[in-house]
Amino acid sequence: MTIAEKSRALLPTAQTGGRQQSPRAPPAALAEQEESFNGGDSERQGPAQMLLPELTEQDLEAMRLREEAVLRLESDLLDVTQILKDLAAMVSEQGEAVDSIEASLEAASSHTEAASQLLAEASRHHLQRHKMKCYFLSAGVTAVLVVILVIATSVPK
Repeated sequence: MTIAEKSRALLPTAQTGGRQQSPRAPPAALAEQEESFNGGDSERQGPAQMLLPELTEQDLEAMRLREEAVLRLESDLLDVTQILKDLAAMVSEQGEAVDSIEASLEAASSHTEAASQLLAEASRHHLQRHKMKCYFLSAGVTAVLVVILVIATSVPK
């Protein structure tokens, strides 16, 4: 077992509001826990294991405060990550909205061009109909004049 694992075991954690906090353990309980981690075999203690009994209450409090600070920092980083994800989603949505507006403008432009062409064609048809009416009117007047001339020349004087 490593020193880090033993020091974590000496600082039992409890879940409080999504963050872990270490309750204050009495020094007697810490000594019992240390003995259980060492397996009661004081002969196998190396130099790293000899440091554990020298931990004071101030050291434990400092470790607990550091752990709380690290957990707060981790929580803040998760919050920042979530904010960045939300911003990315908003940017994506706005990009889709801009694309939609752009597509609508292109469609409106093409419809306007088509309408302009249809109006020009309608104007040409209207002009052609007007010309045809004039031609038929001229032909009718000419036919009436010919009939009047034929009648006028055939009547004896």
